[in-house]
Amino acid sequence: MTYPFVDRAAEDERLVAQGRIFDPITRALLLRAGLAPGMRVLDLGSGAGNVARLAAELVGPRGAVVGVERDPAAIELARRRTDAANVEFLPGDAQTLDGIDGIDGGFDAVIGRLVLMYLPDPATALRRAATLLRPGGLICMHEADLAYLPASPMTPLWGQAQAWFLTALEKAGVERRMGPSLFTVFRAAGLPGPRLSIEAFAEGGPDAPAWGWANIFGAAVPLMERLGVATRAEVDPETLAGRLLADTLAYDGCVIGPPMTGAWTTLPTGHE
Repeated sequence: MTYPFVDRAAEDERLVAQGRIFDPITRALLLRAGLAPGMRVLDLGSGAGNVARLAAELVGPRGAVVGVERDPAAIELARRRTDAANVEFLPGDAQTLDGIDGIDGGFDAVIGRLVLMYLPDPATALRRAATLLRPGGLICMHEADLAYLPASPMTPLWGQAQAWFLTALEKAGVERRMGPSLFTVFRAAGLPGPRLSIEAFAEGGPDAPAWGWANIFGAAVPLMERLGVATRAEVDPETLAGRLLADTLAYDGCVIGPPMTGAWTTLPTGHE
């Protein structure tokens, strides 16, 4: 897995902030896809545990959620932020899921948000995850399109910050447009063609969430420096949120969140 956010403190902050923006969209997707009380759910690449907690709320006390995450520090953060009794977080690689098949009972659903974009072979990962599902089980993934315009109008500052970020992701081998690729990835995994939905948030004025993008750009600074894309001094992450918001206000514009594509399908009842 190629993961670009290596500063632990910044990454914890980024994951928590990301949840405030994306959790309402993901919750609506899980409901639309059919996550229901009593289900046993596997959350791929659970990170800080936001999606696992959403799933735990939806499946209720008769259900259970297992979050798989390869980063021990992220698992520790997820456990600190989770008090639901029906959630557990286990170390594991979302690409291979080695050791997860030893869990008794199988799963009714596999879910994940912003995880396939970092995997070297997302189709193989989904194919492997499908083997852990019971017949008729649900697979539901939520991924972004990062190569879009995050603000309107795009000021020079917004354009430069996004260009640095996208260049760093490309050099690191991260798929920047995984959301629009989900249908193809599901089919390459041998799964039934998924249903799709796309949703994004946008807001102007003083409450425009420029801080959300500044958080992401700032967390990627170590990667930018390692790959020779930009220096910390050039990005100046400590003041970036204020500068991006000031630009948006000066142009009477708005901040646009990444379009999030949800894809979901169910296995045939005769699946083995």
